[in-house]
Amino acid sequence: MTQKPTQNEVITLIDRAKSHDLGIDFLTNGALDAVAMTFGVHAFVVDAARDKLAKPTVTVEHKETVTA
Repeated sequence: MTQKPTQNEVITLIDRAKSHDLGIDFLTNGALDAVAMTFGVHAFVVDAARDKLAKPTVTVEHKETVTA
């Protein structure tokens, strides 16, 4: 039985990739086993991080209106 990676593991991997010389591009496009070995994580964590990065993000801005 395999364990699902925790959200913390996924976020940590993404943060590490952002500051790594090979960068996010390596995380998203590199060979699965090479990425897992480079970052010292299980391939399931790499898959979960790739899934998270592939999802669109929604940004909500709140604009303050001032009336006189």
